[in-house]
Amino acid sequence: MKHLLDEELVKKCLSGEDAAFEVLVKRYEKQIFSLAYRLCGDYDEAGDLAQEAFLHIYRVLNKFSDDRKFFPWMYRVAHNVCVNTLAKRPKETVPVDDFASLDLGEESRTDSPEQSFLQQETGDIIRGAISELPENYRLPVMYRFLEDLSYQEIADKLDVPVSTIETRLFRGRQMLQKKLKILLERGQKN
Repeated sequence: MKHLLDEELVKKCLSGEDAAFEVLVKRYEKQIFSLAYRLCGDYDEAGDLAQEAFLHIYRVLNKFSDDRKFFPWMYRVAHNVCVNTLAKRPKETVPVDDFASLDLGEESRTDSPEQSFLQQETGDIIRGAISELPENYRLPVMYRFLEDLSYQEIADKLDVPVSTIETRLFRGRQMLQKKLKILLERGQKN
């Protein structure tokens, strides 16, 4: 069975031959693990995510259309499973999705001088944390949260696929959350 095309293996699996799915798993386990690892950054968690992805792929295999290539379909399903699973897990870090609502510019539109100062200080901390990110994460984060560009606009600007932008924003956000958490903990101790 190892010599069969992916689409032929899918047909066999749908007709009840579970061994065909095992061949598909062996064929693509490294790619799916790599995807999961890039999204979460943890070896053990990536193994769990890859396993969840394959279980879900097996459950929705009947939705695969044989006029398409199997690998891109499977990869997209696995990506969605990983992202959705990670999004449902409890957060251990500082949320950063709301800093698009902060005024990170030089001028503040608040009424109180204290609020203005705190907002500017917060903006400086966030800009500093963003500037410390590796460039392939820093640019998408800056475009998304400071310039409020869509994923497609960022992908066009950086000349990479939207899926790459999704991954870079996810990882960049994780790194930024860790940096901000450390900075907040330092600030609370002072």
